[in-house]
Amino acid sequence: MLVSPSEVVARAKATIKECTVSEAKQFLTPEFLLIDIREAAEFQRGYIPGAVLSPRGLLEFEIHGLVERTATNADVAPQDREIVLYCGTGGRSALAAETLTNMGYKNVQSMDGGIVAWAASRLPIDVP
Repeated sequence: MLVSPSEVVARAKATIKECTVSEAKQFLTPEFLLIDIREAAEFQRGYIPGAVLSPRGLLEFEIHGLVERTATNADVAPQDREIVLYCGTGGRSALAAETLTNMGYKNVQSMDGGIVAWAASRLPIDVP
């Protein structure tokens, strides 16, 4: 039996941690790694201030180096780093959060609603 993309996302959301836009706003500190997992063209249209781009298709291959390069506290082990992921509406970031959790990262969250919800809350968006 085939499964729809929405069912796959729903299954992922049942196993991951999610945060709201207002919670994510509070996480905009150096201790948290905010990752935009959209494609580069989407990122060019606007992104959350402080976010780093790591497209969904490359995330698994880039995450270890990204966590290492952005470390702010040498006392925090890479797998314990606070990570918040977002995409357009929250589906891709939920799948990515599930993957990073499976890779051993313990403090991963997906921002529910993605950048669409962020913009709807009238929060700042940077444009390159």
